[in-house]
Amino acid sequence: MLDLLTAQGALNPFYAGVLRASSVTILTSVAAFCIGLVIGTFLLFIRSKGPKSVKLLVRLYVSLMRGTPLLIQLLIAYYVVPSVLGLELSPIQAGILAMALNTAAYISEVLRGALTTIPRGQGAAADSLGMSHWTTWLYILLPQVFHRSLPPLTNEFTILLKASSLLSIISVSELSALARDANLQSNLPLQVFAAAAAVYFIILFCASSLSRLVERKIARVLPNAR
Repeated sequence: MLDLLTAQGALNPFYAGVLRASSVTILTSVAAFCIGLVIGTFLLFIRSKGPKSVKLLVRLYVSLMRGTPLLIQLLIAYYVVPSVLGLELSPIQAGILAMALNTAAYISEVLRGALTTIPRGQGAAADSLGMSHWTTWLYILLPQVFHRSLPPLTNEFTILLKASSLLSIISVSELSALARDANLQSNLPLQVFAAAAAVYFIILFCASSLSRLVERKIARVLPNAR
């Protein structure tokens, strides 16, 4: 019993900072994912309606971001981009930038796959009614694309949130950095990292549950989207 109490007391550095570190992990992941979703949607539109030269650049960007490690992209965003562009980026800003640009490439592919499942006749019907391309995309195609993409988008967010542990490399005090520091202070790696894993699991379980709830609500609005 004494050993258990001692171990619990040694974990106090982790417990004291877990809420702050978890909030950093969640906020950076959500911010990067939202920015990546906007960029990914824009890339999808370009690949569908843009000129061939621009489509080629988009495909090159997607291949580059998917074909290089996120860790390298984080280091470039933190060390190279500020010096080249003359910007001042905090570690969190650089981390969100790199994660957003990385996930945008994956999101664009997810959305493109969902778009291919929508019958082409819907776009043709919209054209015959005199609807503009923007109106067709906004009210007909994109709602169905997002509905069909919700499960893989949830999976992409899960991957992104777990990848946020790499932010500790550029001195962001997120959950994995807290666990590392707490382990150095307590010398209890099993207990510390098990506690960190439990926190990650809770966050991801809540995200998955929220995704399923949103999917059910969207299905009521678009019952024939699948």
